[in-house]
Amino acid sequence: MVIAGLETSLVTLEWTMAELINHPRVMSKAQEEIDNVVGRARAVQESDLPNLPYIEPIVKESLRLHPAIPLGAPRMNLKPVKLAGYTIPGGCKVFVNIWAIGRDSARWSDSEAFQPERFLGSSGTIPVNGQNFDWD
Repeated sequence: MVIAGLETSLVTLEWTMAELINHPRVMSKAQEEIDNVVGRARAVQESDLPNLPYIEPIVKESLRLHPAIPLGAPRMNLKPVKLAGYTIPGGCKVFVNIWAIGRDSARWSDSEAFQPERFLGSSGTIPVNGQNFDWD
């Protein structure tokens, strides 16, 4: 379990760094924000995160395009259910394709593009606590 948690964190970090390298404008904006808030004399700490509003959207956008686990953990429905015109019998194992959801052009404008700004709103960033279905 520890290795699985470590691996997913490393994969997320690698994809995020790759996207930043391929999008110098985004990297420059993130670097400027970190320099202004934290400076160059010390490392970023968890307590700095509330003052770094552009970093969270970068991570969310990276996770949208490159989920650490493309197919979610299998789920089982207890009762038959109708979904999008299909009947899924009770007791079926269902895998959610997280990768496809994050690239669904019906849901995301310019779905293949790395645009952290899509997670910035007039009232701040979209929360990840499970109450906002734009992210979940």
